[in-house]
Amino acid sequence: MSAAAALFYGVCSGSMSFFNKLLMNTYEFNYPVVIMLCQMSFTVAILKFLHVLGRLELPGYGRENARRCLLPSLFYILNSTFALSALSGMNIPMYNVLKRTSPLFFIFLAVFLLKKGWPSKSVIGAVLLTTGGCVIAGFGDLSFEPRAYLCGISSIFLQGIYLTMVERLKLKDDMSTNGILFVNSLNCIPFLLIYSLCTSELRDCAGHLVGGSLEFYATFAFVVSAGSVLNYSMFLCTTMNSALTTSIVGVMKGVVTTIIGIFTFGGVTLTTFFVLGTSLNITGALWYTYARYVEKVDGSTHSQKGSVLSKSEKKSIENQV
Repeated sequence: MSAAAALFYGVCSGSMSFFNKLLMNTYEFNYPVVIMLCQMSFTVAILKFLHVLGRLELPGYGRENARRCLLPSLFYILNSTFALSALSGMNIPMYNVLKRTSPLFFIFLAVFLLKKGWPSKSVIGAVLLTTGGCVIAGFGDLSFEPRAYLCGISSIFLQGIYLTMVERLKLKDDMSTNGILFVNSLNCIPFLLIYSLCTSELRDCAGHLVGGSLEFYATFAFVVSAGSVLNYSMFLCTTMNSALTTSIVGVMKGVVTTIIGIFTFGGVTLTTFFVLGTSLNITGALWYTYARYVEKVDGSTHSQKGSVLSKSEKKSIENQV
């Protein structure tokens, strides 16, 4: 089930990059906060509807649950907003190249926030190669936009923080994936609504929503609904695996979407720096994934020799699945 959750997240995350790009650039609906607000509202409505039908259990939105999820929710809002802003100003291949530097941030966060040890030399080497490839590719990006790159880097760092906090706060021990998603979405809505009103983003997008074409409405509806599914898949992957596993899945889907993105949406000039940097970035990403896989296999082998899960732990895992 953990592998299925990781695959589910990878497919959702990879496809959303293209549909977000389509909505914000092709249809010129460049309002990331409004998109986020609609996704959070849709998520809460669907989860509550399924809860009323008795299809799933949801925790009460009390002060304690809201407080525990508050910081992850704030970092989630910032990450998603910066990610959408970066995507609107960058071509998809370069956006994915930049996103593959996320393991560098996750390593530091795992060491300093989760108090884990440093990874192996192989992992560190792969991360440095991936990051170096991103820098080289950036020199070959003829449509270089500093603001988009700054938003992208900020998004990576913020994503690392909130996924690490979900793991560190042990939210999965007390709430299901649906419960975390429900509380997180409710926490996000007031902040997104206030920001969109203060910046007049909600008012400015009214013209697009009123006078849009049928194709625009279909794309907007898909982005809102699929974005909710993406949020669920991300929390599911993190709770059933780890923040680092979610990062690895992001690296792998980035390889696929980079290759596809070169031939879609335009805006890509295959300069020497871009091709070389992207090649190094992909090589580093594959090396990194293999190195983490080897570490996981070795760790599982040692764990099986040393100790086994208690019955209560096995029952807890089965309940989560």
